[in-house]
Amino acid sequence: MSIIELKDVSFIYGKKTPYEIKALDNVNLNIEENLITGLIGHTGSGKSTLVQLLNGLLKPSFGTVFVDGEDIWKKPKKIGQVRFKVGMVMQYPEYQLFADTVWEDIAYGPKNMKLSNEEIEIRVQKSIEFCGLDKEILSKSPFDLSGGQKRRVALAGVMAMNPKILILDEPAAGLDPKGRREILGGIKRYREESGTTVIIVSHSMEDMAMYCDRVVVMSKSKLLLNGTCKEVFSQHQLLKENGLDVPEITNIVLKLREKGINIPSDIYTVEGAIEAICKSLTSNAEKEVKNGI
Repeated sequence: MSIIELKDVSFIYGKKTPYEIKALDNVNLNIEENLITGLIGHTGSGKSTLVQLLNGLLKPSFGTVFVDGEDIWKKPKKIGQVRFKVGMVMQYPEYQLFADTVWEDIAYGPKNMKLSNEEIEIRVQKSIEFCGLDKEILSKSPFDLSGGQKRRVALAGVMAMNPKILILDEPAAGLDPKGRREILGGIKRYREESGTTVIIVSHSMEDMAMYCDRVVVMSKSKLLLNGTCKEVFSQHQLLKENGLDVPEITNIVLKLREKGINIPSDIYTVEGAIEAICKSLTSNAEKEVKNGI
């Protein structure tokens, strides 16, 4: 079931000026509920503009954005309420921090939602757990933290509002592999436990393949592909023609196939490659035994 629908949506920066740029061109898109959807595209493809339309940071030049079946701009004065339902963590969330302590920063959203002190405390504790933060950090100033810790605090602040939809713009950018796994693994656990619909913008095909249920591909302001990881990453040539790539493990699998190793081409995770290679080796061994080799 779709929780977000974009119908004939276009967005133009600098409309009716000499600097007019069409960032989105007649996009029709459905985002399914309770899944993690990855959003990929080269720089300038329109993906960042698209996610800012989903919670009303931008208003479509043409077309309609529906959340839960309702036009989010039907009542413009209530657009702020949409942002409680559709939470967004920007590409550099550490610049969203402002309070004296980490606790105050994370609790800011829930307080504005007029929740009880008890509920606020529960949400703060739960959100730092998903983000891999220690309780001791709550009394510290967010400005005394490392860049990675600041990013986790900003993410925890949005999670604490329990949005029905959570949008993350490059949440693991600049982190080492361990940090990426912790952040993205926590987001996946959060989605599983909360039922929140998650949208992740990323340039990492490996992250998309490992953590996403579906992938949306943008190119030149238009929707190029929308499907499961298997459906999207099987379009190797189309992705490359649009300045994108497949996960590195998929490239390795394709080279193995060129060398005569009989494994499927639609593999996009290391685990899937290991399983397919082991299956191929076992099958070859069984044939050799059967043939008395």
